[in-house]
Amino acid sequence: MTPNRFLDLEKRCAKLRKKRTMKILSLCLGLFCLSAAVVYAYRPAWFGIHHKGEAPIVAPVVTKSAETIPTPVSVPPIEAAPLNEVAKPKAKEILFLGVSGLHSKASLPEKESEEALRALQEERKLVEAFSKEPDFKNAYALAEFYFHLRAYQETILWAQKASTYDTHSPLPRLLYAKAKFHLGYPQEAISSLELFLSYIKSPEVEALLTFYKGQQ
Repeated sequence: MTPNRFLDLEKRCAKLRKKRTMKILSLCLGLFCLSAAVVYAYRPAWFGIHHKGEAPIVAPVVTKSAETIPTPVSVPPIEAAPLNEVAKPKAKEILFLGVSGLHSKASLPEKESEEALRALQEERKLVEAFSKEPDFKNAYALAEFYFHLRAYQETILWAQKASTYDTHSPLPRLLYAKAKFHLGYPQEAISSLELFLSYIKSPEVEALLTFYKGQQ
């Protein structure tokens, strides 16, 4: 083989190697570009980011079925007294707010008259407070006020009113039962307490119920 032919053959081999190298580089570059495009396209799902103007991808929220969610206890308010109910007090009681001619000094002894006027002023203040803000606190304050005056019918009415604002509180139920018991309705007092305990456990209500049952 002549030197010239040898040189030509070597040049051809070099060209073929160069073409093959270029093809391999082009193929690698194409694969790199394809991989970069795939990574960019699926980047929000992989890394939890999102492009401007696009809604973020949020993982689905698994909600519990209705059967597993506990339902809040719905306690009925204190039952309204029948319209034809007549009170049966055990003994005759003199209530300051029921005395005729209360503002007359001659109607009561001086000491009792002063106490009656103080009670009236307190009553007006409590009624005004409830008128401005009719809520559990002010309704219960009136029920408690009348109970201390031994005005049990008014106590029942305001205990019922307070119960409509917070049926879960045992306080109106206790006053209601005490007023019913003082008026001569022990069975109604017991039934009301038992009804409340069937929904909510309360040591105070249980203690009063036990006491009233022991009086029968």
